[in-house]
Amino acid sequence: MKKVEMVRKIESWLKKNGLTRDVRIYFNNKCFCWYDGSKKIIEDIKGSDYFKYANDETISMSFEGPLHSVFNEHWCNKTYEALENEFDEFLEGYGYYYELGNAWNLSVYERG
Repeated sequence: MKKVEMVRKIESWLKKNGLTRDVRIYFNNKCFCWYDGSKKIIEDIKGSDYFKYANDETISMSFEGPLHSVFNEHWCNKTYEALENEFDEFLEGYGYYYELGNAWNLSVYERG
């Protein structure tokens, strides 16, 4: 299942780069979330229950903390720029791209 594989790889990327703080990944009517340093799984939840621009058909994410900086300050910070480019390239490898809905959330879409 491509979506689950992508979420697992996003999770690995977040961990590798110290970006899990205050992050939620919504997919398949569940959510992986990190707030207190540990991962929790919430069942029967959709991103669209929490933000307008969520794409419940693929993957949506909400974030504060360091991941917020990656997606909102990549234009003025070389480290964040490299991380944002890595994320872009990862999604592109699966035939997807992302769009920010607000400064604190994004949704993933299939390239058409």
